[in-house]
Amino acid sequence: MTMKAFLRHTLLITSLAALIPTSQANTLPIFDSHSHYSLADSRVLSPAQIISRYDKYNVIGAVISSTPTSKAELLYQHAPKRIIPFLSLYKTKANKPNWMLDLNTLNDIEAQLDAFPYQGIGEFHIFKQDTYSPVLKRIIQIAGERSLMLQIHGDAEIVDRIFEISPNVQVIWAHLGTKPTPDFLASLLKRHPQNLYIDTSVRDGEFFDDRGRLNPEWEGFFIQHQDRLLAAVDTFSTLRWLTVGHTLSKMRRWLSQLPPDVAHKIAYQNALKLFDRPDLTP
Repeated sequence: MTMKAFLRHTLLITSLAALIPTSQANTLPIFDSHSHYSLADSRVLSPAQIISRYDKYNVIGAVISSTPTSKAELLYQHAPKRIIPFLSLYKTKANKPNWMLDLNTLNDIEAQLDAFPYQGIGEFHIFKQDTYSPVLKRIIQIAGERSLMLQIHGDAEIVDRIFEISPNVQVIWAHLGTKPTPDFLASLLKRHPQNLYIDTSVRDGEFFDDRGRLNPEWEGFFIQHQDRLLAAVDTFSTLRWLTVGHTLSKMRRWLSQLPPDVAHKIAYQNALKLFDRPDLTP
């Protein structure tokens, strides 16, 4: 995307967000269970500006990872009561497609975990062709040994492999997995009934019918599995940070069509319980 197109898109999204009344946009508290604050973001938005956005849009806390991971540390140090830091396996973006094939990925991982209060490892991308990667196996073992969560962007086969190696580790499966249909997700939750959680990031637009109503199949899925789902934004780019209000408004639109107790669980209560942060209860 050219800079001119970037600015035009930013203006359009910001204008759309401005059409949503502030009271509606900010009513339901959100815990963002999947986001990033990486090098490019830090050049545009300071930690103070990130927290200011959270205040404006009633985001009470967030799971943050980054490339390099030092940026997540920086944001945590600025707001330790709001930020849950996860350790990234990527030194640079170039590591994203091949980290599971490179034993150097394991260098310094445990030293970093010793030096900083990370609560999890991820988000990391891995798909079924690399299910038996020895690097993945060691990462899973480290998470189990240290009682750390794993946040994965990958196939169901990876979820199964994690629990095969470490049955008690807690897993956050990003983006409603790679096959985001209610029936398929329900089958995974049934197969792993204890420690599998699923975040909703970047899927908000898929939940509505042509009239803007919550699809009945998704509504039933959310209600049936209300204790295992986590609302999430995924600030995968600086543009995503700049338009986060629009994303949160779309998220609150489908949450508002659920029974209030279910909406509150998915929006923030499940995350507060999972991350043991009762102090963040609004």
